[in-house]
Amino acid sequence: MGRGIFYSLIAIALSPILRLHVDPLLGTGMSTAGVNLALLAKVNHFLAAKGERQIKRCQPDSDRYEELGSLYLIEMASGEVLDHHVDIEAFARKIGVA
Repeated sequence: MGRGIFYSLIAIALSPILRLHVDPLLGTGMSTAGVNLALLAKVNHFLAAKGERQIKRCQPDSDRYEELGSLYLIEMASGEVLDHHVDIEAFARKIGVA
């Protein structure tokens, strides 16, 4: 029973989507669908300390993708979208994380 979960986790860890690689736009790091996941995690960690906002990813096959873009900023308490089509690198610089 536990062995199946172990092999599933290994399959996920070795997935090409999560594999460390060099992205021509983002450089070296974990990235998927053009999003630097390491920077996104760092920004969300910083925002979580304040507990007010968070950046979310919108999947390309979502009905709201065109409206929101790949990343959007929400207010945690209300779920209100504060900004859409967020440039994670520019946002990180703006809040002093990058």
